[in-house]
Amino acid sequence: MEEERLTPWKKFKEMLSGPGQKPIEFQVYNPFNLRQGDFVTIDDPLNDVRNARYEVSELDVYRRVIGDRTLEFVDYVLEDSSDKWLTIRCADDGGSGNKQRSILLMFPDYEGEYDEQMHKQTLPSGVLEVKDDNGEILARYERLNGLKESYRADVLVLAGNEAPHHESCEYWDFGRKRDDGRDEFYIVEMSTITGMFHTWRAMETSENELSFLRHTASA
Repeated sequence: MEEERLTPWKKFKEMLSGPGQKPIEFQVYNPFNLRQGDFVTIDDPLNDVRNARYEVSELDVYRRVIGDRTLEFVDYVLEDSSDKWLTIRCADDGGSGNKQRSILLMFPDYEGEYDEQMHKQTLPSGVLEVKDDNGEILARYERLNGLKESYRADVLVLAGNEAPHHESCEYWDFGRKRDDGRDEFYIVEMSTITGMFHTWRAMETSENELSFLRHTASA
């Protein structure tokens, strides 16, 4: 296998390729034009990630409909050579002609089975306290924009050799202001099929801290 730097021009040409030639990854919201097996290098010292190289193992494309608006964002699920995981969440915000791209580095924090108290009491309260094993509070988060209700989304999962499939989830977004003045986010997601919970601690980053390599078959 060979590696080919994924430049903006390369991305643009792939976006304009004929419909019959497009892999499914290029038919959905995928602003970085990445697919499984590509590489992402993150050099973001502010978020304690220094020149770290990851392989794209999965794309999760989220879609939710609010009235006549369809909102989409994508999670690039990454894995490094030591089996450490990181997710880049990317969304285009703003109205027509006023696009702003938000990019989060999402660090996995917790994965567990359905928790009724979490689902029915803690999350709807709008306040979430993250504690250590001794019950000491590590951080206190509040729902963004003062919301209490969860969001619901359909998720198209593109993973490895598996056939593309759809899942659905509820998710909640929390945030807090850190001592250094930066915004930190905490994302909670629950599968509506299995009830499994996943949580991530998230920080903002930018495209300046990211570079991409296409994994291509050698001649």
